[in-house]
Amino acid sequence: MTKTNKILIGLLLLQVVLIMGMRFGGESKLDYDRVAVLESFDPEAITQIEILGPPQKGDGPTQNSVTLAKKNGAWGIANADEFPVEKEKVSELLEALKGLTSRTRVLDSSVYHEKLEVADDTFLRKITLTGGGAPKVLYVGKSASFKNTHVRVDGQDAVYLVNDLSTSDIGDRAWHWVNRDYVKIPKAEVWSVNVTNPKGSMTLEKSAVDGQWAAVGLDAPLDTSVVDDLVRKATTVNMEVPVGKSVKPEHGLDSPIATVTLVTGTSTIAGTPPATTKDVTVKIGKKLDAENQYFVKSSESDYVVRVQAFAVTPLIEKTRADLVKKADEK
Repeated sequence: MTKTNKILIGLLLLQVVLIMGMRFGGESKLDYDRVAVLESFDPEAITQIEILGPPQKGDGPTQNSVTLAKKNGAWGIANADEFPVEKEKVSELLEALKGLTSRTRVLDSSVYHEKLEVADDTFLRKITLTGGGAPKVLYVGKSASFKNTHVRVDGQDAVYLVNDLSTSDIGDRAWHWVNRDYVKIPKAEVWSVNVTNPKGSMTLEKSAVDGQWAAVGLDAPLDTSVVDDLVRKATTVNMEVPVGKSVKPEHGLDSPIATVTLVTGTSTIAGTPPATTKDVTVKIGKKLDAENQYFVKSSESDYVVRVQAFAVTPLIEKTRADLVKKADEK
């Protein structure tokens, strides 16, 4: 190895050492004293949490957002008549923010805020916490590695690298925070399914003896896969967006596209139908084409919700003829 090469290698090693001891912005050494990112943060004082997803860029996806609000001690979706949220998820987020500490201050300059996606107009999550004094705003950006994420407090240039936090923990849509089971009736408790849609009406009835489904008015063998799928879609509906308690004309529920009526009940004696039953009605209203979602209202819920089209399409499109096994099927 020549003397020149040795000198170059030495300079390179020195440069690496200097870089490792400097901040991202090249200002001073990294901080090793653990500090709280949100100073004097009291989770119990928080009454509202607004979460924004990445801002829309050009013709890209629209910005997601959700606002959680605490009213009379209970958390709900603010713009959906306080649709109940899962308290544990809110508590976990608030406790995570309270315990948010860092030993790594990445930089003290705004130069790289956009690159790390913690800028005022470029971020992966923007969390606004209201209650207990002036609102606190936290920008959550890129991850350096799993659960190691860059964050910045609004009004400060300092960017910190924190552990045990990722954007997946901070849902920017309502469904992340709620129980999505809007209609969920155990199959064993369903005895009749009537579907009325633009193509007609059909009724399935279940035998208490063997649990097999029969279609009223049809003597031909049934396609069990179609029947099972129809029953499954009728008894299990997952929501995408809670809308609110008011049924409005724009929901299209006064003249629904399809109506599902379920006869439900619990049988206490094997091989016999239940002594008492209850009707559950699910109405499918107007479709939002841009979102590919339908408005839906169950008689068992005070709330109107939106669901993905695929979840209810068979209830809208299937006919009695679709229930019959095709001639070429064994």
